[in-house]
Amino acid sequence: MSWLKSKSYSLKVGKEKVKTERMDVILKGILASNHADNIKRDLLVKIAEKGSSSQSSGTVQSVLELTAKWYLEGESKFNERAFEAKALSYVKEHPYIECLTSFAEFLLEFKECVPKGESLLHFCTNLILSLSLCSPPELENGLVTYIKSANTVASLLSQIWSSSDSLVVLGCLKEIFRIISSPCDVEPSVCLGSLVQYLPVEMISTVVKNVISDSSINNNSMVTAIQRIIDWLQWPTALYVDQWVIAFLKGLASVQKYSILITVTENKADQILPMVPKIVGDWKSDSSEFSQQLVTKLAELLHVLMYLHGGFPELYDPVYEVIKEFPKPSPDVIKFKLLESKWTAHRDGQAYVPRSYQPKAEMGKTGLFNLGNTCYMNSIIQALYMCDSFRNGLLQHQPTLEQSLVVKLQYVFAFLSLSQRPTYAPVNFLAASRPAWFSAGFQQDCSEFLKYLLDQLHEQETKYLTATGSPKSPRKDKQKTESKKTTLIEENFGGKMSTTLTCLNCRSESKKEEMFMDLPLAFPDYNTTSQKSLAGGDSKMSMRSHSSTNTVPRSTASVPPEEMNCLHLNDLLKHYLKPEKLVGDNKYYCDNCGGLQEGERKIKIVKTPEYLILTLLRFSYDTKLQSRSKIFREVKYPKTLLIPVEDESRATGSERRKRCDSLRSSVANQLEKCGLEMDIDCADVYSLCSVVVHSGTSSDCGHYYCYARHSVVTNSENVCANMQDFSHEDEMDFLQDKWYLFNDSRVSYASYGSFCNVSQRFTKDTAYVLVYRKIDAEKIGTDYKIGLDQSIQPTKIDAPLRSDLRAAVVKDNKIYLQEQESAAAKNSSRKRPNDSTWYNWKDDDDKGGGGPCGGGGGSLGDLDTSGARFVF
Repeated sequence: MSWLKSKSYSLKVGKEKVKTERMDVILKGILASNHADNIKRDLLVKIAEKGSSSQSSGTVQSVLELTAKWYLEGESKFNERAFEAKALSYVKEHPYIECLTSFAEFLLEFKECVPKGESLLHFCTNLILSLSLCSPPELENGLVTYIKSANTVASLLSQIWSSSDSLVVLGCLKEIFRIISSPCDVEPSVCLGSLVQYLPVEMISTVVKNVISDSSINNNSMVTAIQRIIDWLQWPTALYVDQWVIAFLKGLASVQKYSILITVTENKADQILPMVPKIVGDWKSDSSEFSQQLVTKLAELLHVLMYLHGGFPELYDPVYEVIKEFPKPSPDVIKFKLLESKWTAHRDGQAYVPRSYQPKAEMGKTGLFNLGNTCYMNSIIQALYMCDSFRNGLLQHQPTLEQSLVVKLQYVFAFLSLSQRPTYAPVNFLAASRPAWFSAGFQQDCSEFLKYLLDQLHEQETKYLTATGSPKSPRKDKQKTESKKTTLIEENFGGKMSTTLTCLNCRSESKKEEMFMDLPLAFPDYNTTSQKSLAGGDSKMSMRSHSSTNTVPRSTASVPPEEMNCLHLNDLLKHYLKPEKLVGDNKYYCDNCGGLQEGERKIKIVKTPEYLILTLLRFSYDTKLQSRSKIFREVKYPKTLLIPVEDESRATGSERRKRCDSLRSSVANQLEKCGLEMDIDCADVYSLCSVVVHSGTSSDCGHYYCYARHSVVTNSENVCANMQDFSHEDEMDFLQDKWYLFNDSRVSYASYGSFCNVSQRFTKDTAYVLVYRKIDAEKIGTDYKIGLDQSIQPTKIDAPLRSDLRAAVVKDNKIYLQEQESAAAKNSSRKRPNDSTWYNWKDDDDKGGGGPCGGGGGSLGDLDTSGARFVF
């Protein structure tokens, strides 16, 4: 029985085989006939459909095999055109890495299917464009597959280029440059870097020359393209990218397009610098002579670059650590290196490229856009913002119509507190606060700006208080004088100073008291007749700049700090308060004697401010050489500082005086144990809270950034309890030791140690303006109850914001959220951009930079918001 079944099955298979063979003959006959291609196709479709309905797998398989052979080996132009059209439409309509990879694998196996002739270039450009839309996966576990897939597509293009003429390769290169140079909603994927290794290296010089000489390519497009090429350095398998970057940079330098070079360098420095420590580490681990010579030259170059582009210690510290063992070039060597190849052009304002969306800094602090050399303003804003009592008082202040500047500063502080944006653009505040003599777009003196700002805020409030409280009688006038209201600026930054002039002939004295906003501290070795003048001038606090009054011989001002003795901030304070002899050309007119007499001038602080501003007179003007210079002498800036005060209003036996004396005595005694000379009878205790650092060689150039911490007194009880255990003055600290570095749009964590060492590592960086917070003996233990490890957030320690301020920030946060959602949607979208906006880059010549600028700032147009990292 089994034998019969087996025999029956064999006969059935045999019949099917014969039927299939006959079908093959029929199909071959159809294909060999002279019928039109469309008729042949219809016959094959009907046969396949009949075979499917009759459940004859052999028929369907025969049709499939024969039609595949027909397409692959046949000479029918209809088939070639049909497949080429399908190939072009497929890569155009499927910009997904999975689809492109599968199709590339198919074409790599069946090379006969690759489009030919005129369609080849069109196919390649569509494939490149679709590849540029394939963004990396969000999850890390898919990156390996993504990289392999992109390389597969690149391999297909490599084989096409190797078997094609140079016109196809040049056409593809032109398409790549169009993609990376065009502003678009969807950022071209970095996987385009996988193509570079297959591009002929010998074509680099020709392509770069043609691109640079193309007048239709504007600066914006060139900056965008080069920055995206630099981004390709991140691609794991990328080769020869560095050669393309160097070729473009050299080419641009040869035609003196320095504005493009400067913009690209500024925008990409923070991306490239983190790679340097690893590169140096790899070369150092290689014991070969070539590697050691290479890393030595690189270390020298890095020292030169960090000297030239000072002002970013948070970026440079890791680099400095890995090269500190290598010789540091001398000043003469640095100058020689800089003169070898100098980019002398300033930005032309046309190379603005909007930054990508970035999350707000993890420490919850908001940066400030640089609106064109406005780091002097940004550093002052951040320093004032971290003065917590002032910030809280300002935000709660009810301004009048006359106090327009107060309102604008309130909005800046409100956005810094509550904005979800990582960076805010204080455009309106800049327009209102910039002094009339400050030229827009040029670097200015931050100390001069600070004094002008405080003076304007004070004057606006003073006018309001005067207008609303005019006295009607002498008695009322006296009562009003006794109960005079102080302005917000007076409450926080206003101190009082007594100046006594004594005639050495008749011994008569004249005394005058006036308010001061800051103490200008000169260096003892560079004594001048004008160094004792108050920074604020008269009682109206006129903002006369003291930058040029401290005349210093150029030969001594430029002495490197390592060759000079380090001073202590106490030395500068003692020098400022030291009695001054008025002799020679500096005699003063004595009313009692009726003529010029030799005299003596003494300055005493009779009332200390809540926040003490100290300005170091580092800048000088050499009248003989008609040039500005800077004093680079090293100074020690302590965390805790004692300010001598002679306040007669403090009753000797009062409880307040006892507590003040007790705190002063404890601090002074402990500082003396730490090696400091503290010969002070009565003083107020201060803690350092903000430091504005100047990086550069003159007041009218360089860069400013700010170290700051919250000035909330949280550590007072702990300090008083453990004061006897301190062996170094830096251990005594009444504020929370959590520092931040505000550098325009960049905000990062910092430390007191980093600030103290900044001048030693970066010789052009010196502290310029310091802000100290008074430690009130009566408030010890009664201030904010915040633990030493707890984060201090303004929203937690400040009173609730006024409704209009909060509404403005909330509105902008909604807009920012919508912008983020829109950007995320565009990045996740795989649709091909409209060809007219993608290819037509000439239409963007007059558009300028776009993109959001930060809450309430409006469009920034051509302003460089990338930060004034480098000033030439």
